[in-house]
Amino acid sequence: MALKSFKLATAVASAVAGAALLLSATPASAANPPYDGCPAWALCLYQHGGGTGSKAIVIPPSAGGGTEIVRLTKVHFLNGDLADNQVSSWINNSQCQIEFWDDPYGELHPSQVDVASSWAWGAKGDYASGGYPNDRISSLRFYCP
Repeated sequence: MALKSFKLATAVASAVAGAALLLSATPASAANPPYDGCPAWALCLYQHGGGTGSKAIVIPPSAGGGTEIVRLTKVHFLNGDLADNQVSSWINNSQCQIEFWDDPYGELHPSQVDVASSWAWGAKGDYASGGYPNDRISSLRFYCP
């Protein structure tokens, strides 16, 4: 009989402890920190300001790869949205210089919106908080020494 009472007490204690852990756990949908998850040697574009929202990861040419143009009409954020005219912030973890362009096809007035220097890992741009027009980037030009 004592063994049965001990098993019952152990089961109750385990259930109470499990319930306490379950109720005190943080929600699984907690937001990622700003500029989170950008791999080394990549450029990450974010849909919202401050490195938040869905991101698109763009891998530049390798070192010594020269110049490459990437049109954002062919790049999607991880949530499936097209990146063209939707970029609000970015972080450059590559060795490349990157020019950010509006109107890549020259239909109206092509203009350079921003530039990230080469060998400046962690350089960031944020268009949601003044300084640059938000959501105008349509293409990238990589210069990779």
